[in-house]
Amino acid sequence: MLKEPAEVRLTIGSRFEDLDLVDTVCEAVLKHVEIPDDHLEHTSLAIREAAANGIEHGNGEGSGKRVDILIRMEAEELIVEVRDEGSGFDPDGVADPLAPENLLKPRGRGIFLTRRFMDAVEYQFDGGTVMTMRKKLAPGG
Repeated sequence: MLKEPAEVRLTIGSRFEDLDLVDTVCEAVLKHVEIPDDHLEHTSLAIREAAANGIEHGNGEGSGKRVDILIRMEAEELIVEVRDEGSGFDPDGVADPLAPENLLKPRGRGIFLTRRFMDAVEYQFDGGTVMTMRKKLAPGG
């Protein structure tokens, strides 16, 4: 596990095509900070889903809007912030994708997956939406 703090910032446009860049950068960063293989895929997927939500729901795929991603390693914890330019939403009002009426819907699982794959997910709404995700990576964590 990387012992010194590490930080990477990435800014993308509100285009789904930019998610490929998010994947590439996330994979490289997560390998660099020596995330264990059993966490790498899920953590990368959580970051991609957060960025996709920022593009679609936060920015409405608005031309000229951006999504900022900050990936930071501190001690034994990975902290990821995804910021969009949207007006915010009620995280508790998001439909449960496991509810029978939602099981066959092709969308609506992004927040569920980020909550499932990360140890903590928090939101701030101030001039945009900031989703902060944390993953403890201490031995045995």
